[in-house]
Amino acid sequence: MRLTKDIIRGLIKEALNSQERKDKISSILNQLANLDDADVNYIMSQVRNEMDKLEEAHDHEGDMAKRQMYKTARDAAQVFDMIQPGDNYPAWLQSKMTKVADYMGVIKNYLEYDHVVGEKLDKDADAGDYVKDFQKSDAPQFKGKSKKKKQKMAIAAYLDAQDDK
Repeated sequence: MRLTKDIIRGLIKEALNSQERKDKISSILNQLANLDDADVNYIMSQVRNEMDKLEEAHDHEGDMAKRQMYKTARDAAQVFDMIQPGDNYPAWLQSKMTKVADYMGVIKNYLEYDHVVGEKLDKDADAGDYVKDFQKSDAPQFKGKSKKKKQKMAIAAYLDAQDDK
């Protein structure tokens, strides 16, 4: 039996995309057991090529964001240690610090609530709307949280949204 590129590509895609991956992989391994060394070498080269293509297509935004936030946290900790009570800084530097704090708050709010829930309350929503929304939400970040804790989180999100206006 000679396997073509298309057959191999199809088998790999099925194995990667299927809910029944283990069964598919087992089936592929059984088929591979009946092949000679030349066929196996050919298949392995095709698998490597397909895996390289999949790796190239993989978006590394999450990895990049993680590295950026690590560097930001490291730098912020160092800056925090440099600042002494009573120090005076020029207005332009204070403005930069305010922007950094504001941007980090927006990122945190997005990752903590908007991104996970996939929705945003409209601009006219009041604190009560936020509390109701948080109370009825089944988003993972609310799992195991008491009503009181959800209420505090909702008020924090509401105040953060008000700061963004």
